[in-house]
Amino acid sequence: MKIREFRTESGIVPRLAVRWVMIALATIFAFWPTWKNLWSSTAGGTAIGFVFVLPLLCVIAAVGIDLRRGPDLPIHDRETDKIVGCIGLAVSLGTQALLLPRFAENYELMHIDVLSAWIFVWSSAVLMFGLRPVNRYWLIWIVPIILSPLAYRTVATELGGTRFDYSIIMVLVASAATTIAVSRTWTRGFVGFLASVALGTVLVYYVADAYPLAPLFTVQLFPPLGAALAIGGAFYLYERRGKSLKPFDRPLRRPSTPTSNWTILAVFGAAVLLFFTSLPDPKGAPVAVGPPPTGEPGLVVPAGWHQLALVRYDWPKRYFGSTSALSRQTIRADTPNPAWDSQMRPRTVQMDVVQVRRPSTLAVYPSSSTYELQNSRVSPTIEVELTRGVIAQMYTIVDDSLLLTWTNLNFVWVRGDNVAQRVSLITVDNHEPDAHFPQPKPSMASNASNTLAVLLRGRTSTVDNESQYKDQAMLQSLGRHIVEAQPW
Repeated sequence: MKIREFRTESGIVPRLAVRWVMIALATIFAFWPTWKNLWSSTAGGTAIGFVFVLPLLCVIAAVGIDLRRGPDLPIHDRETDKIVGCIGLAVSLGTQALLLPRFAENYELMHIDVLSAWIFVWSSAVLMFGLRPVNRYWLIWIVPIILSPLAYRTVATELGGTRFDYSIIMVLVASAATTIAVSRTWTRGFVGFLASVALGTVLVYYVADAYPLAPLFTVQLFPPLGAALAIGGAFYLYERRGKSLKPFDRPLRRPSTPTSNWTILAVFGAAVLLFFTSLPDPKGAPVAVGPPPTGEPGLVVPAGWHQLALVRYDWPKRYFGSTSALSRQTIRADTPNPAWDSQMRPRTVQMDVVQVRRPSTLAVYPSSSTYELQNSRVSPTIEVELTRGVIAQMYTIVDDSLLLTWTNLNFVWVRGDNVAQRVSLITVDNHEPDAHFPQPKPSMASNASNTLAVLLRGRTSTVDNESQYKDQAMLQSLGRHIVEAQPW
């Protein structure tokens, strides 16, 4: 009886392959805008390309689990499978349609749609194969959830934000996949992890040093994946020494969970709904063509204004790349203007200039994310036309604890082949010389309270819909003079 139960049957592999092909096609179709956006960002030089590496590592770990474990008993509750699978599809759709728009401004940073896609794959697999067979790979399912785009970037920036740091994290993930694949015993798993870490680190160091101009995606992909394949293959050959190298030398059993038309309809029906769920448009400042680069991160102060102070910051290297720079120029008007201040006080403006190699990295961290803004409300963004084709964006920030309102006008331009700058002009409604301005500071952790408020209460909790943009005329005039003052 047992022999017949586990006997290899014709057509088993095609049946399994057809189900996975249907899941893959449904996932690609449902999240097609997401995949296009991810690939565009990867080609632009951002670190999001690791998302395309994770599925390959999961496959390596899954193959290792299958090679060392036999088939499970055919115990299934299809009603439970359908309930859990449909709930998962609903969660995926809710994450995409309800949660994603709440964090539209930080879309490039958080990429919640990647989490939604992974939930969709898991839910579809539960409907196609059953809850028990899917959950035997529970270690694989939780890895992409833990290593979300936000968590990946946070850890990398804490390590230093270099190409090596982003890639060494992938080496650790690849080593974890290798450990899952070869862990017939705890000792084998530990040895496999150490060997994969050592080989992957050497490969990352070599590729990063030998090809410093290679795209970041190649450093994220080839060394970790090569180390996982090499160590996994070595353990496989060692285990099969003196035996047949045929991978699946045990009998296969047909899937005990039938795939009905209803199941296929549920998966592809959810895929259609997800496809028509549009992605948020952060609407970053248009990228203009700027003047030739001068080698200095700061800008020329226009006539009628003088510079009071110049401060340079090093922390952007961890966020925007090792060649990035940030300078703050405190400038003040030479003469008062009654249209800008009724008490005839000369206005003070902070001019922050972030300089990076690629404009795409500026989209990952919008201007508001480079300041510590706890318990603040941000107004809707409006566009302001300057000169020479430069279009700026302007918004206000209300700090309820300090009872202050700041106005931020920023624009982005490209100066030469490898220099992109985001210029931010900041004013405060307190016109005294010692008025408080927001300081340029990494805020991914400090803005957690705002993130939690948006998650629980929606975007209205952090939006100021009554802003009057009082400094629009002054900032527009100053912005035009700054643009014209540069060496064109």
